[in-house]
Amino acid sequence: MDAIILCAGKGERLRPLTENRPKPMIPIAGKPILENIIEKVEDLVDNIYLVVKYKKEVIIEYFKNHPKVKFLEQGEIDGTGYAVLTAKDYVEEDFLVLNGDIIFEDDLEKFLKYKNAMALKEVKNPENFGVVVLDDENNVIELQEKPKNPKSNLINAGIYKFENEVFEILKDIKPSERGEVELTDAIKELTREKKIKGIKLNGYWNDIGRPWDILDANKYLLEKIKTNIKGKIEENVVIKGEVVIEEGAIIKANSVIEGPAIVKKGAIVGPLAYIRPNTVLMENTFVGNSSEIKGSIIMKNTKIPHLSYVGDSIIGENCNFGCNTITANLRFDDKPVKVNIKGKRIESVRKLGVIMGDNVKTGIQVSFMPGVKVGSNSWIGASCLIDRDIEKNTFVYKKDELVFKKL
Repeated sequence: MDAIILCAGKGERLRPLTENRPKPMIPIAGKPILENIIEKVEDLVDNIYLVVKYKKEVIIEYFKNHPKVKFLEQGEIDGTGYAVLTAKDYVEEDFLVLNGDIIFEDDLEKFLKYKNAMALKEVKNPENFGVVVLDDENNVIELQEKPKNPKSNLINAGIYKFENEVFEILKDIKPSERGEVELTDAIKELTREKKIKGIKLNGYWNDIGRPWDILDANKYLLEKIKTNIKGKIEENVVIKGEVVIEEGAIIKANSVIEGPAIVKKGAIVGPLAYIRPNTVLMENTFVGNSSEIKGSIIMKNTKIPHLSYVGDSIIGENCNFGCNTITANLRFDDKPVKVNIKGKRIESVRKLGVIMGDNVKTGIQVSFMPGVKVGSNSWIGASCLIDRDIEKNTFVYKKDELVFKKL
């Protein structure tokens, strides 16, 4: 049996994090989303086909040496159905299909005994998802796309098991109104003859679609880690809770790390730095003197040298923070932080800091209001208070008039 993982999408709702990488390559708990998925299936299948398109070179470079991984490029037609159809000439038997942007806890072995099956998750807000209706024998009998009045609290969880014959159904599927060949249209064909089972997932599941989903999944995965310290620890360092410090990392004197936390190889922490729970410092990052990081993901090669605070934030690669750069993460009224997602202002979670792309530089004493997004390759001049989103490739600065007067 083989697996097909769908990795071609652009991840528009996660911009600016997806400006330079496909969504499945966003790191969570120290590794890309896609790597977490591959680890769930690699022992169950012979081949893993990654269907790629947007920023495909990032995925190919990272997984090119995996013994079971093969790459297929999605053509001009978009849609999950067409992505699966891309593998038609390569997959000969039954196969698994997984969305490339989900983090889940349950194992997949229970899918293998069915000819056709789809994973379902029970949620409190089914109206925001694709809703699935079952009969008394757990056959899927109806799909509803984000209905106002859902008939069930079970949603499509983005994991499927199919017989090879599903390719014949997909070949005849017409593009939807948005010009995409949808996998759900093929599933609707299977429901007409009660040929697909609904399998409820147990435990954690998260469809990574918004920035705060990343932080939530990061927290969940960090709860699973066990202390493993291989890096260099200098004098008077305090380590509490479960902490992973990889070989090649350095924790300098008088720093404090409270787990769960991961410090990847090449990272330097301190002196006098404070790393709080649910933080991941990726490779070759630097958190320096009197800087504090809490509940955040700091991507590769980013430097936060001194006197800065980063809370509940996601910071891209190759960023550099000037002294006393501060991210606010909580509103005065304690209400959910509002974030712009694809042109709409929506509520997120109670605590959310800045969402920053790659290659951003800040001057001294820059502050960010909660929920602000900063596009890649931007510069933020000294003493700026950023209270709105910044598009990529933007230089933001303010003009202060200095008055010189003789005493």
